[in-house]
Amino acid sequence: MIAVIADDFTGAAEIGGVAIRNGFQVVIDTKVNRDVKTDILIIATDTRSQDPGRAAVLIKKITCDLLDLRPDFIYKKIDSILRGNVAEELLAQMDVSGKDRALLIPANPALKRTIRNGTYYYDGVPLNEFDFTNGQANKRTSSEVLDLIGKSTQADTSVISTADDLPEKGLAIGNTSDTGDLKKWAGKIDARTIPAGGSGFFDAILKGIQGSEKEYSNPLQLGEKALYVCGSAFINSRALVKAAREAGQGVIYMPERLFCKDGGDKDLIEQWTTDIVDCIRSRNKVIMAIDTIACRDEVSDLSVKIRELIAGVVENVMRATKIDELIIEGGSTSYSIIQRLHYTRFYPVNELGPGSIRMRTSERNDIFLTLKPGSYVWPGSIWDYTTGRSLK
Repeated sequence: MIAVIADDFTGAAEIGGVAIRNGFQVVIDTKVNRDVKTDILIIATDTRSQDPGRAAVLIKKITCDLLDLRPDFIYKKIDSILRGNVAEELLAQMDVSGKDRALLIPANPALKRTIRNGTYYYDGVPLNEFDFTNGQANKRTSSEVLDLIGKSTQADTSVISTADDLPEKGLAIGNTSDTGDLKKWAGKIDARTIPAGGSGFFDAILKGIQGSEKEYSNPLQLGEKALYVCGSAFINSRALVKAAREAGQGVIYMPERLFCKDGGDKDLIEQWTTDIVDCIRSRNKVIMAIDTIACRDEVSDLSVKIRELIAGVVENVMRATKIDELIIEGGSTSYSIIQRLHYTRFYPVNELGPGSIRMRTSERNDIFLTLKPGSYVWPGSIWDYTTGRSLK
C-alpha cells in the first residue's frame, strides 16, 4: 500500500484522481483506519490553514499512525504554489519517520507551474508578478522558492537540479521545467527520502511503478440536482460565476451586508438559504457564491467565518431539498463542509479534469461530491453540463 498525507481536502481529492487515472484503487479518509483495504490510502487534513506548530503536531501523529500500517512509502502532498506550512510539516514527518531528507517537487509543468534556477513561474510569469485574485487576496511577495518556503527553515533547504545528487540531509526543492524532469525526479526516490510535492510528481512516481502509461476513460452521467459552492478569491473562478449569472444561470450571491452586524444576521442567512433552495427546486442547478462583502475590513478572522457560514448554509440546504451533486471549490471551504456534514471516507470515481475529482462518500450513497482547488480552472464538462446528460 502507498500512503499519502495531503495538507488540504482538495489536494487529497486531486491525488485520488491521479491514482484512479493510473489504475489504482484509492480511499480518502480524514483519519487513519486500520480496516481500510486499498492500493493507495490518502489522509486529508486541513493543516494548510493552521498555525505551523499545530500543523506539525498533527502531521507527526498521522505519520506515526500510517507507519503502523507499514506502507511502501508515504507521499506528502503540498500546495503546488507553496502556500501553508510546507517545510514545518515535512520536517515533522522526517522527524518521526527516521528519514534523512525530503525531495520536494511542487512544480507541475502540465498546469504551467515551473521552477527554474530556484524561481517559481506561473505560465512563464514570476509568481510574485502573477495576480490570481485580482487584488482580493495577498499576492506572493517573492518568486524565489527559498523565500516561499519560509525564513525559519531556509537553513534546512536547498535548491537542486536533476543532474545534482540529493543532499545528505534536509529539504531539497527540485528545479522542474518539463514533464521529463518530473520523471527524473521520480527516479531519485530511495528509502532515505520522503517524496513530496504536487500531483504532477505523484503521477510520475505512479507511472514509474506501473511501468507504462494507461489511457484513462470513464464516462459518467451527472445527477439532476446540482449545488455549486464557489467561495474562491481566485479571479478566474469569480469571473466564471459572473459570466454564468449574466448568461441567466441560477447564481445566488451571499448577502453583501451579512457581516455588518455582530454575530451575523440570522434573517439574511435564512433568506440566502431559502433563495438557494427555491432555485434548486425550480432550476435544478444553482451556484452559491461570494461577491462583495460590505464590512470586510471590520471583521476579524473573516475567511474562517465565511467558511463556517457556507458550511452551515450547505447543511441547511441539503436538509431542505434533495441534492444529487455537491460541487465545491477550495480546500478549506470543502473541509469545513465535510466536517459539518460528518463525511469522513471518500471513494474517487471520476477525474473530470486537472484537480476536479468526483467521489462517493461512505456515509451517503445517494450523492456525489466533486472538488476542485481554488486556483485550478473548472473543466467545461462539470460547469456547462445539462443535468442528466452523459459526459465523457
